[in-house]
Amino acid sequence: MQYSSKELEFLGKQVVAGRYVSRSLMVSTLALTLVLGIGIGRYLLPAESSGQETTVKRPLSEGGVADMGKNKERLQHIFKHEEEVRGDPGNVEAWKALGNLYFDAGEAAKSVNAYNRALELQPGDPDVLVDCGVMYRELRQYDKALEYFNKALAVNPRHEHALFNSGIVLYFDLDRKDEALTAWRSLERINPEAKAPNGAKLADMIEKLK
Repeated sequence: MQYSSKELEFLGKQVVAGRYVSRSLMVSTLALTLVLGIGIGRYLLPAESSGQETTVKRPLSEGGVADMGKNKERLQHIFKHEEEVRGDPGNVEAWKALGNLYFDAGEAAKSVNAYNRALELQPGDPDVLVDCGVMYRELRQYDKALEYFNKALAVNPRHEHALFNSGIVLYFDLDRKDEALTAWRSLERINPEAKAPNGAKLADMIEKLK
């Protein structure tokens, strides 16, 4: 499967609200996800040529009755975890969960703060580092995002989300295309069946963008 110029321009507007796309279990391929759950890691998508933000987030007021119910539930979870960390500031799992909830609500700065509190209590968690990096990118702090992806790779050099996301930031945000291609080729060696957000093999994406 090859990319058209149109697909490259919009290659992945992140799907589903939250952590740069919804979370899903990754088996043998890279399914673009960045929403629920701390243990999987989130994927980024290439920035649009307009330079606008690429995370597709559902505002709390948007979406109809079903979404309103979900958002109400999300807010209840946020309030619950905020109370939890106030009462027990050393609860690393509560800080992680709060970071995830802020992520899903589109509160990037609050999400970063929560993730960093979790990392203070439990340094070196590669999944939290990746998620925090995704939120730094949402804040347009691209060097900081890359720093966190690199920290995750220092812990686990085979972390697929960190490699993929590093490539996105390097290629589309920092214009360091050779380094981006190196990151993606490393990912391809780890997982030859890795796929890009539109379902094309990562190898095809690399070929098109190199």
